[in-house]
Amino acid sequence: MTRRAALATALVLPALLSCSEPAEPLLGEWVSVGSERPPMIYIFDNDSIMKWVVELEAGPDTVPVPYRVNYQADPVHLDVGPWDDGPVAGRTLFGIVEIQGPDRFQVDFEPADPDGDGSERPNGFSDQAVTFVRRVN
Repeated sequence: MTRRAALATALVLPALLSCSEPAEPLLGEWVSVGSERPPMIYIFDNDSIMKWVVELEAGPDTVPVPYRVNYQADPVHLDVGPWDDGPVAGRTLFGIVEIQGPDRFQVDFEPADPDGDGSERPNGFSDQAVTFVRRVN
């Protein structure tokens, strides 16, 4: 390799590597925006448990729930559940995600049985879709 080629590689390679998306872009803490509903917080950790935090009059309520993400699907698939209690107890929410940048995504869900095949997953984003922005990396 010539000296000029080695120098070009040294200058270009770090720039290319820094532009790539993280392997797990949803990891971290997110807050919902642009909705008339009370804000929700999603906290995705490496342990495949999402913490869902919703603000109630009595204060915040945190619910841990399993999640799975398929980043290779288009749009990205996000499955949350099965839920232990509440209105979707025993069911999984099958969702689609549009990652709109490193600090913003949109998600839309449909509830289904925990052993379902995901056919209940939305075909596209509806007016029920929720947008989240990153709070903590």
